[in-house]
Amino acid sequence: MESNVKDRKILIVDDEPEIAAMIERFLRKEGFYRIHTAGDCASALSLVRTVRPDIAILDVMLPDGDGFALLSAIRQFSDMPVLF
Repeated sequence: MESNVKDRKILIVDDEPEIAAMIERFLRKEGFYRIHTAGDCASALSLVRTVRPDIAILDVMLPDGDGFALLSAIRQFSDMPVLF
């Protein structure tokens, strides 16, 4: 049985709520529904550990660090695809 790509879990990490909401609206319009959001590195890292998303969309500048440092932390335990 082939899994539906729309069932994949997506993590959006952006400290600007309007941008995160815009990305989420676009993804929902395309049929994705397992969407999680975080506004900082600490929340994002926690979600990656608990939710285990299939892909992450990261902002570069975050209030408690940057997306590249966050990616380094994620890479310690996950090889999921990441978009910046």
